[in-house]
Amino acid sequence: MRSHVMNIPFDAFKFDFVESPPQAPAQLDSIGCMEVNSTDHICNGLKRLEQVGSSIFQYTLKGKGMIRIGEQLYSLEAGKAFMVDVPSDHEYYYEGDADGWRVLFIVLNGEHVNDCWSFIRQQLGSVAVFEPDASVIRYLIRLYWEAYQGHLNDGFQSAGAAYQFITELYRTAHMIPPQPHAMPELVRRLITLMESDYKTLEGLDDLADRLDASKFHITRTFHQHTGSTVIQYLTKIRINRAIELLLNSNHNVEYIAQEVGYQNSKYFTKVFREQTKMPPGQYRNIYIRS
Repeated sequence: MRSHVMNIPFDAFKFDFVESPPQAPAQLDSIGCMEVNSTDHICNGLKRLEQVGSSIFQYTLKGKGMIRIGEQLYSLEAGKAFMVDVPSDHEYYYEGDADGWRVLFIVLNGEHVNDCWSFIRQQLGSVAVFEPDASVIRYLIRLYWEAYQGHLNDGFQSAGAAYQFITELYRTAHMIPPQPHAMPELVRRLITLMESDYKTLEGLDDLADRLDASKFHITRTFHQHTGSTVIQYLTKIRINRAIELLLNSNHNVEYIAQEVGYQNSKYFTKVFREQTKMPPGQYRNIYIRS
Protein backbone atom coordinates (compact mmCIF):
# COMPACT_ATOMS: atom_id res chain seq x y z
CA MET A 1 0.00 0.00 0.00
CA ARG A 2 1.36 3.45 -0.95
CA SER A 3 2.63 5.66 1.89
CA HIS A 4 0.37 8.56 0.87
CA VAL A 5 -2.61 6.29 1.54
CA MET A 6 -1.35 5.16 4.93
CA ASN A 7 -0.61 8.66 6.29
CA ILE A 8 -4.19 9.91 6.24
CA PRO A 9 -5.29 11.33 9.64
CA PHE A 10 -8.45 10.00 11.29
CA ASP A 11 -11.55 12.20 11.26
CA ALA A 12 -15.09 12.32 9.87
CA PHE A 13 -17.21 15.11 8.43
CA LYS A 14 -20.98 15.40 8.07
CA PHE A 15 -22.43 17.93 5.61
CA ASP A 16 -25.79 19.68 5.82
CA PHE A 17 -25.66 22.83 3.73
CA VAL A 18 -28.44 25.42 3.80
CA GLU A 19 -28.03 26.19 0.09
CA SER A 20 -27.56 23.39 -2.45
CA PRO A 21 -28.50 22.80 -6.10
CA PRO A 22 -32.28 22.19 -6.33
CA GLN A 23 -33.06 18.46 -6.57
CA ALA A 24 -29.37 17.68 -7.04
CA PRO A 25 -29.00 14.16 -8.50
CA ALA A 26 -25.87 13.66 -6.36
CA GLN A 27 -24.90 15.20 -3.04
CA LEU A 28 -22.19 14.59 -0.46
CA ASP A 29 -23.56 13.43 2.88
CA SER A 30 -20.35 12.59 4.78
CA ILE A 31 -16.74 11.49 4.39
CA GLY A 32 -14.21 10.12 6.84
CA CYS A 33 -11.21 8.00 7.71
CA MET A 34 -11.22 5.81 10.80
CA GLU A 35 -9.55 2.82 12.40
CA VAL A 36 -11.80 0.22 14.00
CA ASN A 37 -10.33 -1.79 16.89
CA SER A 38 -13.48 -3.04 18.59
CA THR A 39 -15.59 -6.04 17.65
CA ASP A 40 -18.59 -4.01 18.86
CA HIS A 41 -18.37 -2.01 15.62
CA ILE A 42 -21.28 -3.48 13.63
CA CYS A 43 -23.22 -1.56 10.99
CA ASN A 44 -26.51 -3.05 9.83
CA GLY A 45 -28.07 -1.66 6.67
CA LEU A 46 -31.62 -2.28 7.89
CA LYS A 47 -31.16 -0.41 11.17
CA ARG A 48 -29.36 2.80 10.16
CA LEU A 49 -32.45 4.97 10.01
CA GLU A 50 -30.40 8.18 9.97
CA GLN A 51 -28.90 7.21 6.60
CA VAL A 52 -32.00 6.01 4.75
CA GLY A 53 -31.71 6.95 1.08
CA SER A 54 -27.90 7.04 1.12
CA SER A 55 -25.25 5.03 -0.71
CA ILE A 56 -21.95 4.05 0.95
CA PHE A 57 -18.54 3.41 -0.58
CA GLN A 58 -15.96 2.15 1.94
CA TYR A 59 -12.36 1.28 1.09
CA THR A 60 -10.01 -0.74 3.31
CA LEU A 61 -6.61 0.90 3.77
CA LYS A 62 -5.20 -1.57 6.28
CA GLY A 63 -6.22 -4.65 8.25
CA LYS A 64 -9.39 -6.59 7.53
CA GLY A 65 -13.11 -6.33 8.05
CA MET A 66 -16.07 -8.41 6.94
CA ILE A 67 -19.34 -7.66 5.20
CA ARG A 68 -22.43 -9.79 4.75
CA ILE A 69 -24.63 -8.83 1.82
CA GLY A 70 -27.78 -10.92 1.82
CA GLU A 71 -26.53 -14.47 2.41
CA GLN A 72 -23.07 -13.83 0.88
CA LEU A 73 -20.08 -13.16 3.17
CA TYR A 74 -17.02 -11.21 1.96
CA SER A 75 -13.68 -10.43 3.59
CA LEU A 76 -12.44 -6.84 3.24
CA GLU A 77 -8.66 -6.81 3.09
CA ALA A 78 -6.58 -3.79 2.09
CA GLY A 79 -7.48 -2.67 -1.42
CA LYS A 80 -11.08 -3.92 -1.30
CA ALA A 81 -14.12 -1.67 -1.30
CA PHE A 82 -17.80 -2.32 -0.87
CA MET A 83 -20.76 -0.39 -2.30
CA VAL A 84 -24.13 -0.66 -0.55
CA ASP A 85 -27.38 1.27 -0.24
CA VAL A 86 -29.28 2.11 2.93
CA PRO A 87 -31.64 0.48 3.58
CA SER A 88 -30.56 -2.94 2.29
CA ASP A 89 -29.80 -6.32 3.83
CA HIS A 90 -26.11 -5.95 4.67
CA GLU A 91 -23.93 -5.84 7.77
CA TYR A 92 -20.25 -4.95 8.04
CA TYR A 93 -18.07 -5.41 11.08
CA TYR A 94 -14.60 -6.00 12.55
CA GLU A 95 -13.69 -9.52 13.67
CA GLY A 96 -10.77 -8.63 15.94
CA ASP A 97 -7.66 -8.68 13.78
CA ALA A 98 -4.68 -7.49 15.88
CA ASP A 99 -3.79 -4.81 13.31
CA GLY A 100 -7.17 -3.11 13.43
CA TRP A 101 -9.28 -2.15 10.43
CA ARG A 102 -8.44 1.20 8.81
CA VAL A 103 -10.98 2.46 6.27
CA LEU A 104 -11.81 5.47 4.13
CA PHE A 105 -15.50 6.04 3.45
CA ILE A 106 -17.85 8.36 1.60
CA VAL A 107 -21.63 8.57 1.89
CA LEU A 108 -23.64 10.06 -0.97
CA ASN A 109 -27.31 10.55 -1.69
CA GLY A 110 -29.36 11.37 -4.75
CA GLU A 111 -31.12 9.47 -7.53
CA HIS A 112 -28.07 9.50 -9.80
CA VAL A 113 -26.01 7.84 -7.06
CA ASN A 114 -28.44 4.93 -6.84
CA ASP A 115 -28.18 4.42 -10.59
CA CYS A 116 -24.37 4.46 -10.34
CA TRP A 117 -24.26 1.90 -7.54
CA SER A 118 -26.59 -0.38 -9.49
CA PHE A 119 -24.44 -0.12 -12.63
CA ILE A 120 -21.15 -0.67 -10.77
CA ARG A 121 -22.50 -3.71 -8.96
CA GLN A 122 -23.56 -5.19 -12.28
CA GLN A 123 -20.04 -4.62 -13.60
CA LEU A 124 -17.91 -5.55 -10.59
CA GLY A 125 -20.14 -6.92 -7.85
CA SER A 126 -20.88 -5.29 -4.49
CA VAL A 127 -17.28 -5.87 -3.35
CA ALA A 128 -14.39 -5.06 -5.68
CA VAL A 129 -10.62 -4.53 -5.64
CA PHE A 130 -9.26 -1.04 -6.36
CA GLU A 131 -5.56 -0.28 -6.56
CA PRO A 132 -4.53 2.65 -4.32
CA ASP A 133 -3.52 4.58 -7.45
CA ALA A 134 -6.89 4.04 -9.16
CA SER A 135 -8.42 7.38 -10.15
CA VAL A 136 -11.42 6.92 -7.87
CA ILE A 137 -9.24 6.23 -4.81
CA ARG A 138 -6.94 9.15 -5.60
CA TYR A 139 -9.97 11.42 -5.88
CA LEU A 140 -11.50 10.05 -2.67
CA ILE A 141 -8.28 10.82 -0.81
CA ARG A 142 -8.14 14.31 -2.32
CA LEU A 143 -11.76 14.94 -1.36
CA TYR A 144 -11.11 13.78 2.19
CA TRP A 145 -8.15 16.17 2.49
CA GLU A 146 -10.34 19.04 1.22
CA ALA A 147 -12.87 18.25 3.95
CA TYR A 148 -10.10 17.86 6.55
CA GLN A 149 -8.67 21.26 5.65
CA GLY A 150 -12.07 22.95 5.71
CA HIS A 151 -12.33 23.59 1.98
CA LEU A 152 -15.73 21.97 1.43
CA ASN A 153 -17.98 24.75 2.66
CA ASP A 154 -21.03 25.08 0.41
CA GLY A 155 -23.68 22.83 -1.10
CA PHE A 156 -22.89 23.64 -4.73
CA GLN A 157 -19.24 22.68 -4.27
CA SER A 158 -20.31 19.54 -2.42
CA ALA A 159 -22.71 18.50 -5.21
CA GLY A 160 -19.95 18.98 -7.79
CA ALA A 161 -17.58 16.87 -5.68
CA ALA A 162 -20.18 14.12 -5.35
CA TYR A 163 -20.71 14.02 -9.11
CA GLN A 164 -16.94 13.99 -9.75
CA PHE A 165 -16.55 11.02 -7.41
CA ILE A 166 -19.25 9.16 -9.35
CA THR A 167 -17.50 9.99 -12.62
CA GLU A 168 -14.19 8.63 -11.29
CA LEU A 169 -15.94 5.49 -10.09
CA TYR A 170 -17.37 4.92 -13.57
CA ARG A 171 -13.95 5.57 -15.11
CA THR A 172 -12.19 3.11 -12.82
CA ALA A 173 -14.87 0.45 -13.28
CA HIS A 174 -14.37 0.54 -17.04
CA MET A 175 -10.64 -0.10 -16.53
CA ILE A 176 -11.05 -3.03 -14.13
CA PRO A 177 -11.63 -6.49 -15.66
CA PRO A 178 -15.17 -7.70 -14.89
CA GLN A 179 -15.25 -9.95 -11.83
CA PRO A 180 -17.03 -13.32 -11.92
CA HIS A 181 -20.70 -13.24 -11.02
CA ALA A 182 -23.89 -15.04 -11.94
CA MET A 183 -25.04 -12.72 -14.72
CA PRO A 184 -26.04 -14.72 -17.83
CA GLU A 185 -24.05 -14.35 -21.04
CA LEU A 186 -27.04 -12.75 -22.81
CA VAL A 187 -27.23 -9.97 -20.20
CA ARG A 188 -23.49 -9.32 -20.38
CA ARG A 189 -23.73 -9.12 -24.20
CA LEU A 190 -26.67 -6.73 -23.94
CA ILE A 191 -24.80 -4.44 -21.55
CA THR A 192 -21.66 -4.50 -23.68
CA LEU A 193 -23.64 -3.71 -26.83
CA MET A 194 -25.55 -0.85 -25.22
CA GLU A 195 -22.39 0.68 -23.76
CA SER A 196 -20.54 0.55 -27.08
CA ASP A 197 -23.36 1.32 -29.55
CA TYR A 198 -25.75 3.53 -27.54
CA LYS A 199 -25.46 6.23 -30.24
CA THR A 200 -26.84 4.06 -33.05
CA LEU A 201 -29.17 1.58 -31.34
CA GLU A 202 -32.80 1.97 -32.40
CA GLY A 203 -34.56 0.08 -29.64
CA LEU A 204 -35.54 -3.48 -28.77
CA ASP A 205 -36.01 -4.64 -32.35
CA ASP A 206 -32.49 -3.53 -33.24
CA LEU A 207 -31.02 -5.20 -30.13
CA ALA A 208 -32.87 -8.44 -30.84
CA ASP A 209 -31.62 -8.48 -34.43
CA ARG A 210 -27.99 -7.83 -33.42
CA LEU A 211 -28.03 -10.53 -30.75
CA ASP A 212 -30.15 -12.99 -32.74
CA ALA A 213 -32.56 -13.40 -29.83
CA SER A 214 -36.27 -12.77 -29.32
CA LYS A 215 -37.46 -9.49 -27.79
CA PHE A 216 -39.45 -11.44 -25.21
CA HIS A 217 -36.40 -13.43 -24.09
CA ILE A 218 -34.19 -10.33 -23.97
CA THR A 219 -36.73 -8.32 -21.99
CA ARG A 220 -37.51 -11.04 -19.46
CA THR A 221 -33.89 -12.15 -18.88
CA PHE A 222 -32.51 -8.64 -18.56
CA HIS A 223 -35.15 -7.55 -16.07
CA GLN A 224 -34.74 -10.71 -13.99
CA HIS A 225 -31.02 -10.13 -13.50
CA THR A 226 -30.76 -6.32 -13.32
CA GLY A 227 -34.10 -5.13 -12.00
CA SER A 228 -34.22 -2.70 -14.94
CA THR A 229 -35.83 -2.79 -18.36
CA VAL A 230 -33.54 -2.74 -21.40
CA ILE A 231 -34.78 0.69 -22.45
CA GLN A 232 -34.34 2.12 -18.93
CA TYR A 233 -30.76 0.88 -18.90
CA LEU A 234 -30.02 2.25 -22.37
CA THR A 235 -31.53 5.58 -21.38
CA LYS A 236 -29.31 5.81 -18.29
CA ILE A 237 -26.21 5.11 -20.39
CA ARG A 238 -27.19 7.87 -22.82
CA ILE A 239 -28.00 10.41 -20.12
CA ASN A 240 -24.77 9.66 -18.22
CA ARG A 241 -22.81 10.21 -21.43
CA ALA A 242 -24.76 13.42 -22.05
CA ILE A 243 -23.84 14.65 -18.57
CA GLU A 244 -20.16 14.02 -19.31
CA LEU A 245 -20.43 16.06 -22.51
CA LEU A 246 -22.37 18.85 -20.80
CA LEU A 247 -19.76 19.25 -18.09
CA ASN A 248 -16.62 18.63 -20.11
CA SER A 249 -17.30 20.30 -23.47
CA ASN A 250 -18.81 23.44 -24.97
CA HIS A 251 -21.09 21.58 -27.38
CA ASN A 252 -24.70 22.77 -27.59
CA VAL A 253 -27.69 20.65 -26.61
CA GLU A 254 -28.56 19.76 -30.22
CA TYR A 255 -25.07 18.34 -30.81
CA ILE A 256 -25.03 16.43 -27.52
CA ALA A 257 -28.48 14.95 -28.23
CA GLN A 258 -27.24 13.46 -31.51
CA GLU A 259 -23.99 12.26 -29.93
CA VAL A 260 -25.87 10.13 -27.41
CA GLY A 261 -28.45 8.72 -29.81
CA TYR A 262 -31.34 11.22 -29.92
CA GLN A 263 -32.14 12.79 -33.30
CA ASN A 264 -34.71 15.14 -31.75
CA SER A 265 -33.22 17.59 -29.23
CA LYS A 266 -36.65 18.41 -27.75
CA TYR A 267 -37.26 14.74 -26.97
CA PHE A 268 -33.72 14.48 -25.55
CA THR A 269 -34.44 17.46 -23.26
CA LYS A 270 -37.68 15.79 -22.11
CA VAL A 271 -35.87 12.52 -21.28
CA PHE A 272 -32.98 14.39 -19.61
CA ARG A 273 -35.43 16.30 -17.41
CA GLU A 274 -37.18 13.07 -16.42
CA GLN A 275 -33.84 11.51 -15.40
CA THR A 276 -32.20 14.46 -13.62
CA LYS A 277 -35.18 16.68 -12.65
CA MET A 278 -33.83 19.62 -14.67
CA PRO A 279 -33.18 20.51 -18.32
CA PRO A 280 -29.66 20.12 -19.80
CA GLY A 281 -28.85 23.83 -19.84
CA GLN A 282 -29.74 24.30 -16.18
CA TYR A 283 -27.78 21.17 -15.22
CA ARG A 284 -24.70 22.51 -17.01
CA ASN A 285 -24.98 25.94 -15.37
CA ILE A 286 -25.38 24.55 -11.87
CA TYR A 287 -22.60 21.99 -11.97
CA ILE A 288 -20.09 24.09 -13.90
CA ARG A 289 -20.61 26.80 -11.31
CA SER A 290 -20.10 24.31 -8.50
